[in-house]
Amino acid sequence: MRHRLHLLLPIIVLGFAALAEASIERLTLRQMIAKSDAGLVGEIIATKVIAVPLDDGGDELTFTELTIEGADLITGDAVTVTVSYPGGVLPGDRGSYNSEAPSQDDVKLGNRVLAFYTWTDNLGGGHATNELHAWHGGLFRTFTDKQGRVVVQGRGPGYAVSRNMRLADLGDLARAHRKSLDAEAERTTGK
Repeated sequence: MRHRLHLLLPIIVLGFAALAEASIERLTLRQMIAKSDAGLVGEIIATKVIAVPLDDGGDELTFTELTIEGADLITGDAVTVTVSYPGGVLPGDRGSYNSEAPSQDDVKLGNRVLAFYTWTDNLGGGHATNELHAWHGGLFRTFTDKQGRVVVQGRGPGYAVSRNMRLADLGDLARAHRKSLDAEAERTTGK
């Protein structure tokens, strides 16, 4: 057994390296707000998987798109936004699953969610879209408590919303972070 351990060591190291690569970006709420264009609280009103052909005429990339109708977390303005993340399967088993994508339960039509997103000119294959920031790490389900208050479901340490929080409190905290980040940027740039 002792002599075989040296044969398994490279496999074990590669396994841990793969796990390290497949981890979401750990962000506090302040960091998520700094890195995202916006947060949207609302209902998923449409989902679809699209294929984007690669320029070389070879394979294609698939992306899942969620259309969410609701309100901006910070301003409260009514908005409808489509956000995307890599992966998704089309009929005929075209496409791929993505281990960093939100779960199928999280993206069901009619779910109420908080989604953080950032515009990107190229999510892959030239696909310009609002990227769901940190993929599954940027999507949080909501529910209504017994008092009729909307609660954002926390996902644990390392997530922007680590514990369950009333939406009203989360919105207040998000606005305070945005104000602080804007003031910081103003001091840094002198504008």
